[in-house]
Amino acid sequence: MNRFEKWLFPPVCALTEQKGTSVDLAPELLKKMIRPDRCCPVCAEKMSKTQICGRCLVTPPAFYRTQAAFYYESVVQDLIQSLKFDQQIHISRLLVDLWMDRLDVGLTEVIIPVPLHSSRLLERGFNQSLELAKQLSKRTGIPVLSNEVSRVKATSSQALLDAKARQKNVKDAFSVIENVASNLADIKEVALLDDVMTTGATLDQLAQTLQRSHPHLNIQAWVAAKATDKVV
Repeated sequence: MNRFEKWLFPPVCALTEQKGTSVDLAPELLKKMIRPDRCCPVCAEKMSKTQICGRCLVTPPAFYRTQAAFYYESVVQDLIQSLKFDQQIHISRLLVDLWMDRLDVGLTEVIIPVPLHSSRLLERGFNQSLELAKQLSKRTGIPVLSNEVSRVKATSSQALLDAKARQKNVKDAFSVIENVASNLADIKEVALLDDVMTTGATLDQLAQTLQRSHPHLNIQAWVAAKATDKVV
């Protein structure tokens, strides 16, 4: 938003509807959004210092890195739930605006949002991960590929499942669409994008699916928020 747009359309808090400052969020809420600092570089799990966690050392996921904008707590949780369940799609722009100063795009060539199953997409009306990907693409210039992989299994909600059950729930949930996935033939660096990561089971399964047909891919995960196993 440029200076004229800010004057014409002053920022309004996405949660309280109070007048904002530089972004659409009240300053007191902005202070409560916690960024990952000391965490596992592979899965972004909270750590006492930056080092690979025990889980990733024993069973490393198919992605080599996770970049999370925030922890899934307090204000961030409210924002993402408003985005997903109250159809507040404009929140995707707000989250990306707040993420950009920390996101290291590196050599990333394409962004692939985690797809929704057709039944969930029909119910919700949009894919929140795709909306985040669109906003990131606008800011970074990195193209979004959203037709290369589909969600073929209507999985139950991951919210109340433990780590082992989450893995079982999303097993074989995705399928590469071969007639369009040829777009990945000359791509090396891919970022998978989701709104929230807890154990990383969904993103790991998606990365495995892509690497089975395109083993040359280097895949990292980008998530708007990282939850601990006990939060979601």
